[in-house]
Amino acid sequence: MAHIKQIQSHLTVSGTLFDPYAAAKIIAFCTVSNSGDLRHAFQLFRHMPYRTTYIWNVVIRASAENNESMRAVSLYSDMIQSGFLPNNYTFSFLLRACADLSYLSFGLALHCHAIRLGWESHDFVQNGLIHLYVTCDFINPARKLFDVSGRWIHAYVNRKGMQLDRVLGTALVDMYNKCGCIETARAVFNEMPSRDVFAFTSLISGLANNGDSAGAISLFARMQDEGIAPNEVTFICVLSACSRMGLVDEGLRIFGSMTSTFRIQPGIQHYGCLVDLLGRAGMLEEAKKVVREMPMEPDSYVLGALLNACRVHGDVELDHSGVHVLLSNIYASANQWDDVTVLRKGMEEKKVRKVPGCSLVEVNGEVFEFVAGDRSHVLMDEIMLASLVIDKHLKSRCFDRDDDKITE
Repeated sequence: MAHIKQIQSHLTVSGTLFDPYAAAKIIAFCTVSNSGDLRHAFQLFRHMPYRTTYIWNVVIRASAENNESMRAVSLYSDMIQSGFLPNNYTFSFLLRACADLSYLSFGLALHCHAIRLGWESHDFVQNGLIHLYVTCDFINPARKLFDVSGRWIHAYVNRKGMQLDRVLGTALVDMYNKCGCIETARAVFNEMPSRDVFAFTSLISGLANNGDSAGAISLFARMQDEGIAPNEVTFICVLSACSRMGLVDEGLRIFGSMTSTFRIQPGIQHYGCLVDLLGRAGMLEEAKKVVREMPMEPDSYVLGALLNACRVHGDVELDHSGVHVLLSNIYASANQWDDVTVLRKGMEEKKVRKVPGCSLVEVNGEVFEFVAGDRSHVLMDEIMLASLVIDKHLKSRCFDRDDDKITE
C-alpha cells in the first residue's frame, strides 16, 4: 500500500491524479488487492471530479464484496443521479448485494432497469437475478429465467455449430423436461452423438412425468438395445411409468430384472413404485404382501401408496401397523383428534401393534441399542439421570422465535 501511495503522490505532483484511467487503477488496487485499503479507495473516489462507469463499478463491486451491501445500493442511486448508465457488470454486483440483503423490491427495480437498458439477456445479469429470486424464495420467476437461460445456451450452441457432449446434452434435456417442452427435449436427445445412462434416464423421467408413459417404456427398451445398462434412478422412472399405464406384468418383469439381470438390489423407492403399481390395479392383497415381505421397514411413501389404493378400492381392513400410524398422523396433522382416538382404539381391538422405535448410540467403538419402553440396560439409572439433567438444562433456556436466537 505504501508503494501505491507513492504512485498517487507522483500523480498528484504531475497533475494527472484525477485522470480517470490512472485514478481507476489506484482505486481498483485498493479494493481488490489483499494489501489494499478500502477506506482510502472511497476517499479518493469521493474527491474525483471526473468519473466513469468503470470507476462506479469498481466501488460498487468493492462494497458488495466487503459486506457493505447497503452502500452498494446507495452508490447505484448516486450513479444514476450523476447521469451514468449501468452496464451488465453493474447489475451483477448490485444483484449480489440485493441477495445478501434479501432486498427483493430493489432487485425487482433493477430487473426492470436491466430490461429497459437491454442488459437482461446477459449471463452475468441472468445468473444474478436467478440467485436473488431463489434467495428471496421467489421461485416461479427464478424458474422462468432459468428456462430462458437454458434456451439461450441451446441457441448459442446451435449458432456456433458446437457438438452436444453428454454433459451439456443431458443438462438441456433435463431443462426442457422441467419446462414441459418434451418434444424439444426428445429432439435434443436425438441430436446427441453419444448417450449414456444419465441422458436416457433424464428423458425417460421427462416422458413419464409429462404424460407419455408409453414413450418412457419404449425408450427404456431402446436403452438396453443400445447396450446402456440402467441404474437405480432409471428403474424408479420406468416403474412409475408402468404404474400410470397399469402395465402390471411389464412392471413386475422390470422389477424382477433389477436383481436377475442387472444385479441391482431394489431400494425403498422401488418397492414404493411396486406397491403403487399393484394398488392402482386393484391387486390389494399382492400389494399388502409386498409391504409385509419387503426387506426394510416401509416408509411414508410406501404406506401412503397402499393407503391410497385401499381408499380407492374400498378396502378398509388394513393390518399393517405402519398404515394405521400413518393415518393417525394424518388425522393429527389436521387436528382431527376424535378420529385419532377412534383409530387407536381400533388398533387395540384388532391387536395391531406398532413396532417400537429404537435408537443406536456408539460409545468407544461399542454400539448400544435402546428400544422404546425397554428399561433392561444395566446402566439405566445413570442413563435416566443424565437424560433428566439434559432435559432440565434445555428447559432452562428460552427460544426467542422472533430473532431465532437462544438466550439464557
